Amino acid sequence: MSTATATTHTPAEALAEALAAHPGSTAAELAEVAGIGRSTAAKALAAMEHEGTARRGDGGRDGGRRLPDRWHPADDGTAVPDVAAVEDGEETPTVEPASETARASGHGEGQPVDAAAVRLGKGELRSLVLDYLADHAGPEGLGPTAVAKGLGGKSSGAVGNALARLEADGRVRLVKGSPRRYVTAG
Repeated sequence: MSTATATTHTPAEALAEALAAHPGSTAAELAEVAGIGRSTAAKALAAMEHEGTARRGDGGRDGGRRLPDRWHPADDGTAVPDVAAVEDGEETPTVEPASETARASGHGEGQPVDAAAVRLGKGELRSLVLDYLADHAGPEGLGPTAVAKGLGGKSSGAVGNALARLEADGRVRLVKGSPRRYVTAG
């Protein structure tokens, strides 16, 4: 047996080193470089994203196939799309230097952003739905599909779940059961 000692790294440390050495790689590529399992890498990257030490870039699409997301160190200074420009109706947003807010949105550098694909934080969809209802629902109310379309193509299932949660919280009221129609409670 050899008496030489190898440097031991936790999987997270190995992954952080791999990410620093290979920015823009997929989780699978980083797992291979770090010598850890894909599942372990995915979990560690999600934790790093939550901590603000890594950010996810949308891999985009190739026809109907979704491409894997690309990962970057949070402080590497690469540009990310200006998400606010998409929400204002621009088809292809301008690219600004990475900011904390943009990094947290998880978008890749230099790629057009689909407003429907912007990842929202916890509770943000409910706020958007509530605001949309307040601005657009008449006395007959609006259903999940109409609200989803009005929000730029969000998932009608997710909007339906948000409406159900808002109803349970007493912030919206169901005015018709089939098809479901909601108005703000206030």
